[in-house]
Amino acid sequence: MAEIVLGIGSSHGPMMKTPPERWPELGEKDQLDVRFDFASLRANARPGLANEITPGRMKQRFDDIQHDIDTLTGVIRDAAPDVVVVISNPHGGVMHDRMQPTFGVYVNDDPPFTEAPRWSGFEGGKRPPAHEAPAEPPRRETRQFPTDGELAGHLMNGLIREGIDVAASFQSKPGANLDMAFNLLYEIYFPDASIPYVPVLLSRYLPNQPMPGRTYQFGQALRRVIDRWDSPKRVAIMASGGLSHQIVDEDLDRMVIDALQEGNAEALCSLDREQLNRAPGTPEILNWVACAAAMEPTTMTLIDYQPCYRSLSGTGQGTTFGYWK
Repeated sequence: MAEIVLGIGSSHGPMMKTPPERWPELGEKDQLDVRFDFASLRANARPGLANEITPGRMKQRFDDIQHDIDTLTGVIRDAAPDVVVVISNPHGGVMHDRMQPTFGVYVNDDPPFTEAPRWSGFEGGKRPPAHEAPAEPPRRETRQFPTDGELAGHLMNGLIREGIDVAASFQSKPGANLDMAFNLLYEIYFPDASIPYVPVLLSRYLPNQPMPGRTYQFGQALRRVIDRWDSPKRVAIMASGGLSHQIVDEDLDRMVIDALQEGNAEALCSLDREQLNRAPGTPEILNWVACAAAMEPTTMTLIDYQPCYRSLSGTGQGTTFGYWK
């Protein structure tokens, strides 16, 4: 039977690879986000925030993150998984004229790939604002990643039998809509794409965002299904995303980290939904809740937590790395 050998928790986001001297640019772009009252955010900002966005402080945060990435890469390599189940979410919200599920499995057998504009001179390949867009058309890159169709099908059937209503993603171009959220394993840790993966969707968006307790049940069911897989393969489960962003909430982050380290399922299941949705990216904490449930009773070992700020409004990311082993 299959063996779960590792749980992985890792943030994803532009601050992990954008040079720290350009973090203020990200902070300036935050101010264009109409979802926030930035005057109120600045007025109620965390004390001492000005000290967090000095060049020296941002460089230290960035350097620490690179060390954390190296550390977690070593943990994954030592565990030697044959396949990684990546729990994450698509970016871009709930699109009009498109159904988006609460839970889903990408069940294609062909290698998923990404095909998206890559903007030269702009970190992370993200599209800049219109007034900064280059005149020339963006060049497109297609990357292929290995997947495990057998495990994907097993998860699909097994989760349904467990009472988890999951959607199946069948695509004419498998994985074409996947971004760094799912492909973090290859974008950051193993660029040679040497380990197959199975992308599993957990929506961070309202109104189809699962409650924390239901997310925990999903993680437990995921564990039971993998345990029943008739395969000798070594499996890792990865939570990709989080913690708080685009507004950093250190209190929430530290409470979640404490619960993950203590194996406090009650605390994870009772996370306040309003606080989780204070910023669009913060509900990615649910990916960690699912991973923690799948790995119980093992508790998380924290590698590092870096509250990375990029503006006086408190925008940034609670960048976090940890593992269950």
